[in-house]
Amino acid sequence: MLEPIVSGFTFGLLLAVMLGPVFFALLQTSLHEGFKAGVHLAIGVLISDATVIAVCYFFAAQLNLMEQNKSVMGWVGGSLLIGFGIVNFIKKTKVKEVDDDKKTVHAKFMLQGFLLNIFNPAVLLFWLSVISMVSLKEYSRANETAFFTSVLLTVFGTDLLKSFVSHRIKNLLKANVILWVNRIIGSALIGFGVHMIWKVI
Repeated sequence: MLEPIVSGFTFGLLLAVMLGPVFFALLQTSLHEGFKAGVHLAIGVLISDATVIAVCYFFAAQLNLMEQNKSVMGWVGGSLLIGFGIVNFIKKTKVKEVDDDKKTVHAKFMLQGFLLNIFNPAVLLFWLSVISMVSLKEYSRANETAFFTSVLLTVFGTDLLKSFVSHRIKNLLKANVILWVNRIIGSALIGFGVHMIWKVI
């Protein structure tokens, strides 16, 4: 039981530092509206992630994808992770996004977090790739639950931390720092993807 928890924690940390729309919305909300608003936004993101995981898992289980097509799941999931990794490695995120007042959320923060996350097509593809990765590990149902719970709690915990120290994080987000964070995350995702494909070859 310890291995899936540790593995989920590690993957959750990787997911937590991805510099996407939710990351900047969380910072902006916390900076302009306060810590409590950031917490509600983070709760909305947590609920949407859990919803997407449940839908993807149910879809895969209904089609028996994880049992009958592990090789296909490995190739598809690995390719998606490599794709995400390449995009993260080469993308250039502008620092001014952090200071863009248009990104500020003024009401219904939980709903904002939920919708911002769940209507991002990349989120669906990302969790499908993670489910594919987990299927190759041949976890028991309890271990799968432990893995995804660990991922979600890790991401939620770091989102709360980002909200709490939003002013300090904002000051650290220089262009060169963002560039190298993206490259590190991209390299890690590519590594996960290559490992998945290697396991099914």
